[in-house]
Amino acid sequence: MGALRLSARWVVPITARPIAHGAVLVDAAGRLVAVGEEADVPRPEDAASQDLGDVALLPGLVNTHTHLELMALRGLVTGTVFTRWIMTIRRIKDGLPPGSFRAAARWGVLESFAHGIATIGDTGSTGEAARAMADLGARGVAYQEVFGPDPAQLGASLALLEDALRALEPCESKRVAVGLSPHAPYTVSEPLLAAVTARADREQRRIAMHIGESAEERLFVEEGRGPFADHLRGRGIPVAAHGVSPIAWALRGGLEAAQPLLIHCVHGDPHDFAAAARCGASIAHCPWSNQLLGNGRAPLQLMKDAGVNVGVGTDSVAAGNTLDLFAEQRLAATGASLTPNERLRLITTAAADALGIEDAGRLEPGAWGDLCAVSLRGPGFAAAPDIEATLAASAGASDVVATWVAGRLVYQGGAWPGVDAAAEREAFVSASESARQLKAES
Repeated sequence: MGALRLSARWVVPITARPIAHGAVLVDAAGRLVAVGEEADVPRPEDAASQDLGDVALLPGLVNTHTHLELMALRGLVTGTVFTRWIMTIRRIKDGLPPGSFRAAARWGVLESFAHGIATIGDTGSTGEAARAMADLGARGVAYQEVFGPDPAQLGASLALLEDALRALEPCESKRVAVGLSPHAPYTVSEPLLAAVTARADREQRRIAMHIGESAEERLFVEEGRGPFADHLRGRGIPVAAHGVSPIAWALRGGLEAAQPLLIHCVHGDPHDFAAAARCGASIAHCPWSNQLLGNGRAPLQLMKDAGVNVGVGTDSVAAGNTLDLFAEQRLAATGASLTPNERLRLITTAAADALGIEDAGRLEPGAWGDLCAVSLRGPGFAAAPDIEATLAASAGASDVVATWVAGRLVYQGGAWPGVDAAAEREAFVSASESARQLKAES
């Protein structure tokens, strides 16, 4: 791939002021070498050059948290309490035929590209998201989930993790990292959490955990009561009351030393967020799924006041039904006092930092040439002198017209170059039909 030069009505670097009639230059290695006004950006003879016209050119968006292997379960389970939702999703997932997770994850990557998303923080157990990201050209971190609420399961859980990581070795590259995810307090014992965290430290792997997501989880950790406790005791697994919040429990259990990604944190207080800030943790805030699942609204302002880095994610479409990060940042902003630039950082710079990818989510020399072009032809963009404010208020996934990863075009105008989109769609529809049938039988 050669160099690429793009110009647009607006270039929005995020880490610097927007540039009217700007341009960017990406070198053959996929890195940005120049960002500036049209007249100031070099025009190498060997660079492919394109004037995108009436668009805003942003960094490729960054989805801090999702579950692409569950794309086929979009909107299937609604109108129920959180614990029943989890158990129903698990039953459907366990019954899906071979190939369903591959089709779902691949369609999830393609849908992400169509929504301007270049970098993905994915959590899953099948490994298919990592394979899809590696094969289709996405950037990101695929966190391999680990389960085992019974301390007696420790050896078996670690053996399964070993097998999963070995199988995912071919996926790892400068673009795709494989991380670890001890799933949640009600699915991971204290010895397993400590062992997974120690492994992440030894191998310098990123680590993420669902934590502080629901009132039921808090009751389980603090008091050893509630539906999660009842379920585990029914399986003969011991449950203890820890007398601290889930976030405090996880940090003292090993995450404190790992600069983790803490997912959700709906149920956290100033002490939790101060502790998270001290240990360099980041938070993945998923406002829409939190509301749909009845878990409440995460206290974004408290997080920001404590100095915690926060990125926004969509969560699984099985919960939130969408991968629209523009809509997510608008919902997140209703719970905090944020400037338009700070809102856009939630789905670009801050989100990339939360995943430990500090050279994504921004347009500046040396960063990856990950880009998304947002059409400005809609009525909400007419006469918009403050482009960041207008994008934060009015842009949506449907306004994205093109996406690049490391200077490579991965989506444009309803098509994915080099991808048999019809075959990918057919496989995904088949997986979705299987999921619907399993839901009807449950």
